[in-house]
Formats: sequence, structure tokens, C-alpha cells
Amino acid sequence: METAGIKAGGGVPFQISRCLSRAGSGTVVTFGLLVTAFVLLCFGHVIGWDQTWRSVDVTPLQPHFFDMHVPLDYAACALKGVDPYVPHSCNVANFNVPPVWLSLAFLDLKGSDSDWLAIVFITCAAVVMVALFSGRSIIQGLVALIGFLSPSVMMGVERANPDLLILALVAGAALLYKEQSKLRTFGAVTLISTGFILKLFPLFSVALAARFNRKTFLFAVMIAGLGVVYLAAISKYLFLIRANVPTTFMLSYGYKAPFLGWDHLRSDAGLKPIGLADTWLPICASIATLLAAAVAAVLSWHRSRMFCAVTPSVAGTAFLFGSGIYCGTFLLGTNFIYRLMFLLLCVPQLQDWMSQKSTHKGSILTIEGWLLITVLAVLWFNGDANGHTTFLWTPQLFDWVLFFGLAAALFLNVLYNTFGSVSSTILKVQS
Repeated sequence: METAGIKAGGGVPFQISRCLSRAGSGTVVTFGLLVTAFVLLCFGHVIGWDQTWRSVDVTPLQPHFFDMHVPLDYAACALKGVDPYVPHSCNVANFNVPPVWLSLAFLDLKGSDSDWLAIVFITCAAVVMVALFSGRSIIQGLVALIGFLSPSVMMGVERANPDLLILALVAGAALLYKEQSKLRTFGAVTLISTGFILKLFPLFSVALAARFNRKTFLFAVMIAGLGVVYLAAISKYLFLIRANVPTTFMLSYGYKAPFLGWDHLRSDAGLKPIGLADTWLPICASIATLLAAAVAAVLSWHRSRMFCAVTPSVAGTAFLFGSGIYCGTFLLGTNFIYRLMFLLLCVPQLQDWMSQKSTHKGSILTIEGWLLITVLAVLWFNGDANGHTTFLWTPQLFDWVLFFGLAAALFLNVLYNTFGSVSSTILKVQS
């Protein structure tokens, strides 16, 4: 009877097989994140938090969830009449975000609320990102999990950086945006606008215009218009914010980072720094890279060799948001590597491209495949437990290669969506 029951119901192995067949990328990412959180908590209590974080190549700061303490400390000080934009007036770190964060004091939030607020931010980002990655295969979920567990992303989690909330807003906008729905477009504009009110750089989401049509162009115009109005409203704070943002090679990416690192290496060798970061060389290198990306895009368009063709889908929208934010923040000079978490937005579309091309060509080593490998390399190589004392050239090289690749993809999409293929353009001219 028992044997018959097992055969009829399929038995435990059959049930496990059915569960695995129903599992997808969302399940894999969710399970992986929960297991990671449990392991970190267990090791944190057993061997200590600092050693636990260093074991995953994250340089920890004290107090825990350090970046969450900063706006809360300055908000409490501002309520007492202290100027929050005076360096180190309320915290060892400077206040370098828009003044809207000071309203946290009116919600009666203070430094002691950092832990639970950090958990809220981390949970929001995790839930929205899991939703973005859902609907794909188990293997794609494992690849996504590799990105999630990279030192760059985990550094943002360890510090509970507010960028986690911004990631949730931008990813939420990608999930919500739909060109055929005015209501959903308005909702996406609202989420992106909330993001740049809090941290400014989500303005680079205007890269959605690369999927050029009337509706995406209107979306970009609305974001840009609201951004200009907001920047004008807080104009007196912009220079203060910029002055308070650290410009450093340590655990950083951006066009100035390798030049700052070169001076650091010279200092370690007992040589005098030459200050290349303050010359025109970094800017010229950035312009040259953008020109090279534009030339590569034009040549591909001229030969009708389309790559990274962004589709009107959630994954396509997320890719354009992530690419725009990476390229835009790269040109800001330097950024701490936790901001690389926005590269996770690019991964679903890259995976979709790889799936499509591997089906047709039988190979994943396409341009899109190499671009995905570069994204994962950037996320992993930029993190280093000894990052506060050692400058590494490998991550900087990958950062520049990715800057070139994503810029070329954006340029090429603009060309194809604006003019179509070269052959169709010629036919239109002849007719």
C-alpha cells in the first residue's frame, strides 16, 4: 500500500522535482538572499561583525549601518540650529545630500533609529529587485545572485547606504513604466522624481530616450524638466553638496579614480605626486572614450550590425536606467563602489539577449555575453577588504571598458531608433 501510494502521489523525489521545475530566478534570488542574511547574522554573533564583513571582502565601518546614521545625525543637529553643510559639524562624515533629508528630524527620527530604518531600506531594495529578476530560469537566477552577493553591492548593505532606497525607486519605475499607459508612465515619473529629489543622480534615467519614440522622449523631457526646476530650487546648496562629496581613489569608480590612484602609488613609492587628476587629462580621456564609443556605434549601424537592441519591455527599461546611471555617475568624477549596485538593473536585459542569441547562434560569447561578464567583473573586482590602503588597476580597467561598452550600446540604440537601419534610410531617401 505504501509503495502504491508513493507511485500514485509521485513520492518525495517527485515532489522535489516538481518544486524545482516550478522554481525560477525569483525563487533562487530570494532563497539566496535569505540564506546569506541568515549566515551573516550567525557568523556576526559568533566571530564578530567586522571579521564577518571582511570575510566577504567588505571593509566595515563603525557604528553599524554607518551611512544611515549620517543623515539622521545631521537632521537632528539642523533642528538645533547647526549648519549641516559645515564639514564634520555633526558626524565624522560630511552631509552631502539635498536638504530634503533634514526633514527626517520632523518625523522624530534620530541616530538610534538607524538599525530598523536600514532594515527597511535593505528590504525594499531586495523585494523590488527580486520582482525585477523574476520570470527567468534557475541558471539566470544564479547569475543574478552572483551580482547581488558581490562586494560592491554588499558594501552598500553593510553601510545601509541610502542608495538602496534609490535603487528600489528606480527599479520600481522600470517595473511600472509602460508606454501604452499614461497612468503607469506618470507613476514611473513620480518614482524617478522622488529618487532625484533625494539623491540627484537618478536624473540620468533620461537615458530611456535611447529607445527613441514620442513617448520615451516625452518621459525624458518630463524628467529633465522636473530636474531643472528642482536643481534651480536647491541651487544654493549644490556647491556645498559637491564640496562635501569625497573625491578619492579608495573603493571608488569614475573618470578621476585611476589618476588619483596613480598619485597614491607614487606617494607609497616615496615619489612626489604629480596631480594628474587636476589636469585636463582625465576629462580628455573621458571624451576620447565617448568618441570611441560613438564611432563604434556608427560603424555598427553603417554595417547594419545591431547589438544590445533594447526592447520595449521591463528589462529593456531597467537596462537603460542602469546604463544611464552608470555612465552619468562615471562622469561625475568619483563614486564609492556601492553605487555600482545600479548595474544590477542591466542584468535582466543582458540575460534576455544572451538567451535569444544562444538559441539562434548556439553561443553565449556574443557582445551581450561579454558585456554581462564585464558587469559582473566590475561588481566583484572593485571590492577589496584592503581597499582603504591599496589601489588596484584591474577594477579600474574594467570600469573604463564597461563605460565604453554601455555608452556604445546607448549610442547605437539612438541611431537605430531614430534612423532605422542604413538600408531602410537609403530607401527612404531614394523614394
